[in-house]
Amino acid sequence: MSEKAIYTFSLQSGSKQLVKGLQLLLLLTNAAFLIFLVLSVHHVMKVALLILPFFSLLLFYYAWEKKKNNRQVTPTNLLLVLGLSFAINWLANFYWIPGLGMIIISYLFTQAIRPTTIQFFKDHIKFYTFPTHLYSWKEIDQVILRDEILTLNFTDNRFIQHQVYIPQDFNTDQFNQFCILHLESIRKL
Repeated sequence: MSEKAIYTFSLQSGSKQLVKGLQLLLLLTNAAFLIFLVLSVHHVMKVALLILPFFSLLLFYYAWEKKKNNRQVTPTNLLLVLGLSFAINWLANFYWIPGLGMIIISYLFTQAIRPTTIQFFKDHIKFYTFPTHLYSWKEIDQVILRDEILTLNFTDNRFIQHQVYIPQDFNTDQFNQFCILHLESIRKL
């Protein structure tokens, strides 16, 4: 059974718009190549084979989202599905390198836009990033949360500082006191 986190924070991220813009640019490039291929083919059946996998996955995703609680399609999910649609389309038409490239880029896109969290456990601190980082309390010299900025000072003079979302009813003094007492108890061992 996994240990439950004592404190959890979500990081505020400002670079997600840049990542979404880059994904959109990549999708537009894929669309331009697909349009070029469609225009260069003179047989209707080949045109259908070029675009059928792409539109079938988009249609399936749209129907799935509408069926599921009648939710609206979010731009982030749409960018991901478009990336996977292009990947499947390239693979179905035997364009292996662009297809595998789009799968890898779509995976990296999902990793870049997922919420980043920091969890404080009894014996370690875990950053859920790509890849996940785990820090022992013995590596930490000081932890301070002030003005929605979380600072971790390490014993080797490195530090990590992030702006975090704090719930309205969160007691910052209690968290800071927990960290001080926990670090003092670790040093006594």
